[in-house]
Amino acid sequence: MRLGPISFLGDLNPESGEISGVKISGKILAVPYVRGSTVGPYVLWHAAARGNAPLAIVAKSVDLMLITASVLANVPLFQGELSEECIEIDLSTGRYERCR
Repeated sequence: MRLGPISFLGDLNPESGEISGVKISGKILAVPYVRGSTVGPYVLWHAAARGNAPLAIVAKSVDLMLITASVLANVPLFQGELSEECIEIDLSTGRYERCR
């Protein structure tokens, strides 16, 4: 799921795992960057504790709060940009390659 910049505090409902009414659990969340305060990582952790966190996060710009959120919630974090081309990501090894 590709979104604009988000704030975990305010944009993510940890009880439902939704951002703007769309479930992110079980999906790879792609954002240019995450904005917000030090409370944001705990919101993602809260979502993860309820099984409502994304499978992984891909962000163009990564900051300390996004790294902290990913570590607390045990959500793999990748820095990069998504293009229209398809890629396959092996979440256990971090390897990625173009789709066949």
